[in-house]
Amino acid sequence: MSKIIKKIKDKIIRVAIYIRVSTEEQAKHGYSIDSQRSRLIDWAKEHNYQIVDIYADEGKSARTKLSNRKELLRLLDDAKNDKIDRIIIWRLDRWFRNVADYYRVQDILDKHNIDWECSDEEYNTSTSNGRLYLNIKLSIAQNESDQTSDRIKFNFENMVRNKRPISGALPIGYKIEGEKQNKRVVKDPELSQMAIDMFDKFEETLSLRATTLYLHNNYPQRPIAYESVKTHLKNSLYYGCYRGVEKYCEPYITKERHKKIYDLIMKNHKKNNKSTHLFIFSGLIRCYDCKTRMSGSTAKRKHVDGEIIKYGTYKCCRHFLDCSCSNNHTINENKLENWLLENFIKELNNYIIKVEEIEEKQIIKDNKKKIEDLNSRLDRLNDLYIDGRITKEKYDKEYLDIQNKIKENKKDNNINKTRDLSRYKKILNNNNILDLYSKLTPENKRKFWFEYIDYIMQDEEKGFIIFFK
Repeated sequence: MSKIIKKIKDKIIRVAIYIRVSTEEQAKHGYSIDSQRSRLIDWAKEHNYQIVDIYADEGKSARTKLSNRKELLRLLDDAKNDKIDRIIIWRLDRWFRNVADYYRVQDILDKHNIDWECSDEEYNTSTSNGRLYLNIKLSIAQNESDQTSDRIKFNFENMVRNKRPISGALPIGYKIEGEKQNKRVVKDPELSQMAIDMFDKFEETLSLRATTLYLHNNYPQRPIAYESVKTHLKNSLYYGCYRGVEKYCEPYITKERHKKIYDLIMKNHKKNNKSTHLFIFSGLIRCYDCKTRMSGSTAKRKHVDGEIIKYGTYKCCRHFLDCSCSNNHTINENKLENWLLENFIKELNNYIIKVEEIEEKQIIKDNKKKIEDLNSRLDRLNDLYIDGRITKEKYDKEYLDIQNKIKENKKDNNINKTRDLSRYKKILNNNNILDLYSKLTPENKRKFWFEYIDYIMQDEEKGFIIFFK
């Protein structure tokens, strides 16, 4: 355990199970996601922990940036929202092998009084010796990871110099041929024309989306996403260069043509990112078809007086990028904001009523179960007394204790509420809240909605459903 915390009597400890495994480790040592999950679930049950969620970063090494360990970031969000009391991991190296990253995360956990423990190793950071031991262990793990990284880097560099492939992931038009030491990257005759058409179509249209649509329509057997088209067009492999090694493979285009295409893509990228508009609902709206979060973009329209007006819109990335989603509706930010202002209070009130009804039913159900269990205990107690296995004094004492507990549960229907709705009710009781909203900056408007709303689902009829936190 990382620290000794003050235990509250009868408190259920809510735990997050964190799992991490890299592809190499899984293959080499069998540190699979399933084996770690099974071990940690058993550990939680043995210690009477309540599992809040399981967070699994699969295919992520210990050196992966924190920003790329998505499940760890999700765990930290839940930690900041006080959803957990403790984190359990299999071993320390599943958690971190980097001293700096460890203390960056530990600082967040300390602020929220969250500790962690390993199922197969023991740590204690409540003492100076314990902290010293942890630092030494992390430093050793980081050094081992650095050495492994250096060896892999050296081997990869040697393979590239000898024009051998170091990965099976290749852009369209290439494949790996040969065995073991003789493997080489060669042109794939089945997809060569698709690669050629990709470059020709982009130079003709100067549009990544038009190029993507063309490839979708003409090569349905090889679906490709918008972002993949952009990545392929910028790939130096197409002019025969890989990691600085020239003539690594047979080229499709010249180096000069590749540079021209690369510059066009980057120019369009900079042009598209000049917008200074702050999207209030970016990340909050989900598509009704593919359920992904919709992204913001700016649009223009001409006012009756000739003035060009810019405004925010939201659209489904999946539809516009790879055509796998049928939702081509665009949401006007101003219309969505007006809809929310008209419906937010009503929807919030309905949400509070629904949650309270569900919790009331659950409390009654829980108490009914407790009473049934107590009556069963009473029956067993009567049997013991009739059989002469307990004294009358002990029978009277336990009988009275069970009867008192039954009475308490019959009259107490307001315990164990899990949701704190006070902040939502505060909004309902503040009649001026939406008037004050109009005076907020765009940044604070965004913070307001994110404070209460988990996400907004756009439905097929262009309406909206609010999902509160």
